[in-house]
Amino acid sequence: MKRSLTTLSLTLAALCAGLLGSSASQAQEDRAAPRRYLNTVFPDYVRHGDILFAENLNNLDGKVEKLTLRVFEPKGDTAAKRPLVVLTPGGGFVQTGATWMDDFGEELARAGYVVAINRYRLSRDINSPEKFYDALFKATSDQKAAIRFLLKDAAGPNRFRIDADNIFIGGHSAGSITPMYTAYLDARNKLPDAAVASLQKNGGLDGNSGNETIKFKLRGVINLSGAVFDIDMLDAGEPALLHIHGDKDDVVPLGSNAAGLHGSATLHTRAQSKGLKSQLEVIAGGDHIDPADPKRCPECIPLMKRFMFTTMQQPAK
Repeated sequence: MKRSLTTLSLTLAALCAGLLGSSASQAQEDRAAPRRYLNTVFPDYVRHGDILFAENLNNLDGKVEKLTLRVFEPKGDTAAKRPLVVLTPGGGFVQTGATWMDDFGEELARAGYVVAINRYRLSRDINSPEKFYDALFKATSDQKAAIRFLLKDAAGPNRFRIDADNIFIGGHSAGSITPMYTAYLDARNKLPDAAVASLQKNGGLDGNSGNETIKFKLRGVINLSGAVFDIDMLDAGEPALLHIHGDKDDVVPLGSNAAGLHGSATLHTRAQSKGLKSQLEVIAGGDHIDPADPKRCPECIPLMKRFMFTTMQQPAK
């Protein structure tokens, strides 16, 4: 089935009516004049695999787990600073794959970005609020450690020459839930008791997976088929959001469900009500997997590039 992607504006009513046009004109414009960070400008990329960024106890088996990331960068690039994109694969917090989201890393690197795909500790199941939040806050602790590891490198060996003023994070499904809690949960937010206990067990807001003293600021978040329970954590002055979601997703709701899970459309409305830059893209006929598969959603990576290109405070040099 051919997927079509529509840009949705302010209201859920417009979403339901299927209004507004496609992104074809933007894509045509992007191809007309290749620009770094917006288009493919490098013919190849370099992949650095299995870089150890942290170690932490995994209560799944009671063992200390080595956490690694793989980094993609443009081959032959001489820029002193490049924007960083940290992507986290999905898998319901219980599984992952050794190459999941590598196709995103390859394509974004060819556009000039440095892309890191981080592993995180998995859980056995998420069948209760306590188990869900424990899995989530292990993942956010690990993701924060990955970001800090890369910033520590930038202040020392500087292997990847990242621009600390232009950091984006994102992912798919559980790997999208994770960066939204990384980006938006702070001390102002009230959480249910199960979440508070799990957060404290996993090191609080800073996490406990390493380099906790290093602070970072995020420029934007890319939400592919993701959702949150705690929607009130989105507040004014926080990072911009791009949402890409299939309207036939039967795993994570596009809107909200009876369990209190708030998907992309509801998140978009909340973000806009708080004055945040928020862009919602809905794949007509798309399922849960489509946003994570460039073959099924060829528009998705170009949309991500355009979002980051237009969200950077200033292009990295």
